Amino acid sequence: MAFDSELSHSLDELDERIGSQRRAGEQLESVLDEYLLEIEAAADKDIRTSILLLDRERKHLLHGAAPSLPKTYCEAIHGVEIGPSAGSCGTAAYMGHSIFVTDIATDPLWAEYRDLALPHQLRTCWSTPIRSEDDEVIGTFAIYHSSRRAPTEDEIRAVKAISGHVARAIARWGDFQAV
Repeated sequence: MAFDSELSHSLDELDERIGSQRRAGEQLESVLDEYLLEIEAAADKDIRTSILLLDRERKHLLHGAAPSLPKTYCEAIHGVEIGPSAGSCGTAAYMGHSIFVTDIATDPLWAEYRDLALPHQLRTCWSTPIRSEDDEVIGTFAIYHSSRRAPTEDEIRAVKAISGHVARAIARWGDFQAV
C-alpha cells in the first residue's frame, strides 16, 4: 500500500468534511468507516483495516470501526485488555509504539487471540497507536492481511500518515464514546 498523492488527497477531503458531518449528527463510527474504506480501496494488496478506541479507564480497547472485518471477530475482540502480549493492537496501545506482526499463527503476542483471527484468514496484523494532540494514546489503527508479510518502508510511512488523519477525525468528536 503506497500512500500516494491520490489517497492523501482523498483523506484530506474527508478531513474537511468531518466538521459538517459532526453538525449533521453523523456517528463517529460512520466517519471512521469512510476513512477505512478509502484506505482499503487505495491499497495495492487485499487488506482489511480497523480502529479500536481506548475506554475511559485506558485499560481496554473498544470497537471504533472495521467495515471489512467479520462482525464475529470484532465482537470477540471488543473490550480486550491492553498489555505486553495482547495481540498487535492491545500491545501497541500498551507499549505506545507500532507493532508489526508478520505471522499471527506463530507470534507469541497472539497466543491468546490467534484462534479468533485465523478462522477469518487474518494472518498478519500491523497496528499503530492513534495519538491525541497531547500525544496520549487514544486508540489503534490496524491493517490485516490474509498472507504472512512484513511492511515495506513506504507502508510504515503510510500507516503513520493515516493514523494522523484518523486522530484528527476523532479529535473533532471531542468527548467520543466507542460503540
